[in-house]
Amino acid sequence: MLDNRCTSTSICAVSSSTRKASFVRARSVAITLGMTLALAFLALAASSPAKADEDGAALFKTNCVVCHGADGTGTPTGKSLKAPDLHSDAVQKMTDAQIAAQIVNGKNNMPPFPSLKPEQVKALVAYVRTFKKK
Repeated sequence: MLDNRCTSTSICAVSSSTRKASFVRARSVAITLGMTLALAFLALAASSPAKADEDGAALFKTNCVVCHGADGTGTPTGKSLKAPDLHSDAVQKMTDAQIAAQIVNGKNNMPPFPSLKPEQVKALVAYVRTFKKK
């Protein structure tokens, strides 16, 4: 029995070269798309820490400066309320989870901030870590 898929050599050659060109083009598009997505992911990942620092600083300025001061050492109001110096070993030895819990729940004279989203609390914790003594 004869194979009737290609009755003419020229038609088969064209059909084969067309399929090969389509495959090469599709592979090129897939590679280009994959590389574009990988680069976009890397750019996003690289900008995330900077964004978190900016968010943490902005949140700190909005919610914490009144007591802790811009430099983290405490304002007269904060000192009267016994707000700790954020540079202190006592604060910097706390775990991230402990600092986060204190932000969300408050402690002693510090009011709670339960309306902050988890990513905002994480940004604030990261910002508090920037006060670590060097």
